[in-house]
Amino acid sequence: MDFTLSEEQKMLQESAREFALKEMLPTIREYEEERRVNHALTKKLGELGMLGIHLPERYGGSGYDYMSAVLVWEQLSYVSWTQTLTALGHGVLAGTVLNLGANESQKQKYLPPLCSGESIIAVGAVEPAAGSDAAAIETSARVDGDQWVINGSKNFITSGGLADTCLVLCQTDKNLGWRGIALIAVDTDTPGFSSHPISMVGDLAGDLSNLGFLDCRVPRENLIGEVGRGLHISLHGIDTARLFISAGALGITQSCLDASIEFARERSQFGKPIGSYQMIQDSIASLAAELMAIRWQVYYAAYLKSRDLPHAKELSAAKILASDLAVKASEEAIRIHGAHGCTDDYPPARHYRDSILMTILGGTREMHKLTIGRELLGLNARS
Repeated sequence: MDFTLSEEQKMLQESAREFALKEMLPTIREYEEERRVNHALTKKLGELGMLGIHLPERYGGSGYDYMSAVLVWEQLSYVSWTQTLTALGHGVLAGTVLNLGANESQKQKYLPPLCSGESIIAVGAVEPAAGSDAAAIETSARVDGDQWVINGSKNFITSGGLADTCLVLCQTDKNLGWRGIALIAVDTDTPGFSSHPISMVGDLAGDLSNLGFLDCRVPRENLIGEVGRGLHISLHGIDTARLFISAGALGITQSCLDASIEFARERSQFGKPIGSYQMIQDSIASLAAELMAIRWQVYYAAYLKSRDLPHAKELSAAKILASDLAVKASEEAIRIHGAHGCTDDYPPARHYRDSILMTILGGTREMHKLTIGRELLGLNARS
């Protein structure tokens, strides 16, 4: 297995890093302090072909594999995982869902404007009583003539307040369990739709919202795929989102490591740079070593996913290790920076806020450990 980057991949990587440093870094502090979304980033990333980087070219995507996508997501997250999530997360999740489950007419309708940045599409899966247990959803959809009537709520929906359309996971018949679950497209200007922003410990320059659906009526042809396949289709999108989170965690860790190295060289105490002290070198060396190892785990998961090979346990391992490392790296970087690390004058504080969210979004570490255990043992864990 060879992870040597092609010249094209190197160009993608450099282009994404240049974009992050020139378009995101100069203003990220301003947007976080004002809790505003930088809407221009989505359009600019669309022009560069990075919104639908893993989506087919015939629908406006760039047609790259997941390994190439990881390189882009990692570099953009080096500056801000929140802005990366808000600017192109809909391409990651909704784009994957539509590419897998939508019919040709729906793909032609939704994917080209998504890839160009002209339209934002959210996915509404999580509910108050349905997080990791996605099959427990209660948002209902019933047929009334040639329309679906949708009632319920969704929680913690990325770009829920920005979206033009939301792909809503609904239960059409509770007696059928997961076989009754459907995925239905709801335009956000539909009467009865509402969004309510929520404040998180991180995501300061992003948008996470709770959504409400009160007798929302949409055409029956807004069904994505078939009734009974809604959960299956959504989980494929969530699978890609987990890879995105893992890649973003690599970007955060690299940024914290680089910031710590620079600070340790420049900051002097007792007449010499703090980087010359053994404990500081130990912290930096340990982070670097872990990053080297975990980066290859993430790349391996991307390699398998690109080839449509089984990758559940490999991706779960990548998601656990990478997101935990991002938290550890930002904590260590804050300690190395001392009081400076607790301010927004340096990157670690921003990354710490965002990395905490990574351990929850896309599935908790406990859920992913159950996935790995089930894959290895062939048995479902019992309480």
